[in-house]
Amino acid sequence: MKKVLYITTVSRTINAFLIPHIKMLVSNGYKVDCACCIDKEINNELTDLGVEIFDLPFSRNPFSYGNLKAFKKLINIQKEKKYDIVHVHTPVASIYGRMLKLKFKGIKTIYTAHGYHFLKGGSKIGWIIYYPIEKVMAKLTDVTININIDDYEITKKRLKPKQCYLVPGVGINLEEYKPLSETEKVKKRKELKINDDDFVIIMIAELNKNKNQIQLVNAMELLKDKYPNIKAILVGEGQNRNILEKEVEIKGLQNNIIFLGFRNDVNELINIADIGVLLSYREGLPRNLMELMANNKKVIATKIRGCKDIITNNNIGRLVDINDYIDTANKIEELYLDKENSNNFVKYLEKYEEKNICKKLKDIMR
Repeated sequence: MKKVLYITTVSRTINAFLIPHIKMLVSNGYKVDCACCIDKEINNELTDLGVEIFDLPFSRNPFSYGNLKAFKKLINIQKEKKYDIVHVHTPVASIYGRMLKLKFKGIKTIYTAHGYHFLKGGSKIGWIIYYPIEKVMAKLTDVTININIDDYEITKKRLKPKQCYLVPGVGINLEEYKPLSETEKVKKRKELKINDDDFVIIMIAELNKNKNQIQLVNAMELLKDKYPNIKAILVGEGQNRNILEKEVEIKGLQNNIIFLGFRNDVNELINIADIGVLLSYREGLPRNLMELMANNKKVIATKIRGCKDIITNNNIGRLVDINDYIDTANKIEELYLDKENSNNFVKYLEKYEEKNICKKLKDIMR
């Protein structure tokens, strides 16, 4: 029986993305455990399967002393448990997890990169700081898994680990996305004080600089007089909320943009929307675009790594340049005027389905 240790900086990464992968491995005869900082209680599904959870003092701050303490604990865990494979995720954990190779030569290291901090066309600072780290760590990496084409090309041509694979994301379970009935849609819109004839844009993202909600706010200012029934709902919390709310007030968009904060009814909110947007500066392979498509919503996104992998034609949506709020407004108008067209994105989503991703991971683990 092969033994695998999943290592992430915080437990919420495991809960959000990795449970299907771990369940697949256990069902195929692997012994799987997890090591992370437990910032959220691990889902009972894993503990019920016999997955052991090691609580480590990892910090997202790469300079925290807790990371060195976590690494010492990892060494002791490996001495005792003798894992055949460590599968690392997230920046800090991926460094210390792969460093186990320095002491345990026979261990196989697999690294899933969810989006490098340096990227084609990205800032020089990103390349100066993060690229040398990944270049060195590639020497301790048996397998690198990239989730978008741009990162995969960098890995092959520049980092050169022993093996690298392109796997499109962590997987999405299409059965989780159920349409609302017309009655439910009307009720949900009424709850949010949205009219039946409003055209609703949804943006699901933390309110921070990278997610770039201000581009949507500026686009909405251009549209508000011509199309007062175009509304935007922003789902998520973050440090930029006060800044964005002030901008909305200054631009007189209080009736056009609704801040919903953190929500547990995201699928319902997607259902009552007409289109979705994501205007980030940097992404890996954005799952929220897949979630929008799983509910048959066209999307507008910035022309960046990851988004370009998903939005490959106008049937799926539109791409815009970062900070080009004029073109963003134009693309919203296009989809508003085209809103009667029905969408079905099942054929585009097949490669991202959970079962297909798990099959690829199973082959890589062999």
